[in-house]
Amino acid sequence: MNNSMGKEMKKNEADTKVPAKQGEYEVGDKHPPKEHQFKPGQSGNPKGPPVRRTHLWVWLCEYMGMTDARLAKVKTKRLTQVQQAAIVLVENFKAGKFSKSSRLMRYIVDREEGKALETIKLTGEEPLSADECEDIREILRENGSID
Repeated sequence: MNNSMGKEMKKNEADTKVPAKQGEYEVGDKHPPKEHQFKPGQSGNPKGPPVRRTHLWVWLCEYMGMTDARLAKVKTKRLTQVQQAAIVLVENFKAGKFSKSSRLMRYIVDREEGKALETIKLTGEEPLSADECEDIREILRENGSID
């Protein structure tokens, strides 16, 4: 009987893993051996951090929400290029210069917020003529919906 108990104890001891020691360091759960740990300065993500976005939309919203007096106090020489571009867009809108700024602004909004879906609902059973299709394209170009 003692013989069988001794075999059971040895079997149970083999099932449970005891952490090994490497000098003063215990290897075990969440403690890998030293040779498998990251080296100093080595990241756990070999591809590096994700590419950061410029956040032009964030700065544009920030400056659009400012009063004229507060916007005038912003020291543009200390700003990043993205911040400077956002201020230029805001100033163009204030001055009524919409030609190029509005197209860029629409592009920024589409990129950051997602382009709104545009639908055209046609009534009638007759197919559109080539001239009617061209008229629709021209209207969409004027609105900046297509290039």
